[in-house]
Formats: sequence, structure tokens, C-alpha cells
Amino acid sequence: MTDPIRPTDDGARKQARRLFAAARHGALGVIDPATGAPQVSRVALCPSGGDLLMLVSTLSRHWAALDAGGDCSLLIGEPGPSGDPLAAPRLTLDLHAAAADKAALRGTWLDWHPKAALYYDFADFRLLRLTLRRGFLVGGFGRAFDLVPADLEN
Repeated sequence: MTDPIRPTDDGARKQARRLFAAARHGALGVIDPATGAPQVSRVALCPSGGDLLMLVSTLSRHWAALDAGGDCSLLIGEPGPSGDPLAAPRLTLDLHAAAADKAALRGTWLDWHPKAALYYDFADFRLLRLTLRRGFLVGGFGRAFDLVPADLEN
């Protein structure tokens, strides 16, 4: 069998950048430090420079994993009009989460998520910056590409 991963080209980079720049939410994957079990949560996102921002309550189940080391994975991309989620492009990201300046980035977050104004300033919410280590793009049927951070830069 030949390698199903294609060489990363400009078309793949462009498609990955579009998905990344439009990300308003995604499926966050972490390893629960108490049990060692994988866990997935839907989270809100906001692009910020070459990174993503994520607002997380310390009361959430995934907070302990993020606080313990910051390693996480994120799946972004919408199913699209065909109704077949496996035919739509999607991007899986290997990320590191670290504290971001919540006060300084308030306007940035609320521009993307205005309804978050109701809870943004609650004491249990932390703003995290998700920094890309590597990615994997499924651009459609038979179109898979490994990505490095430079592939998502404009």
C-alpha cells in the first residue's frame, strides 16, 4: 500500500488556512489526568494572529487536563451542504494551551462571540492561547496532508 498522505501543496495550505481562520468552535480532545481516559468537549474559538483563543471555565471537565500541562487536540470544520461529514474538509490540530491576557483580548473575543459578554468576566473563566505544533488536513475524499505551523501562516 502506498502512503495515503499527499505532499503538502499550496492548495492544501490555502484550504487549511480558510478552516483555521473561520474557526468559531471545535471539538477539543484532552486526556483526563485523574483517569487517563480521553475526553472530547465542544468549545468556542477565536483566531488571534497565528493562534486560536479559547475561553474555558475552571468548572469544566476539560479544565483539569488543560491546567495540568496544556496538551490538547482540536478538530475544526463544518459538515457542509452535502450532509456527509466525512466528505467535508476538516482540520485536526495538535496544540499547546497556555494562559492568554484575558483583559487585553476581551474585545477580540467579544467581536467573535458577542453573547459571551454575559459571562466573559466571571472569575472562573480563563482565556487560553492555543499554539499549533502540527496539523492534519483531510481536504476531502482521498486528500490528506500533514501540516506544520508555517503552513497556516499567511
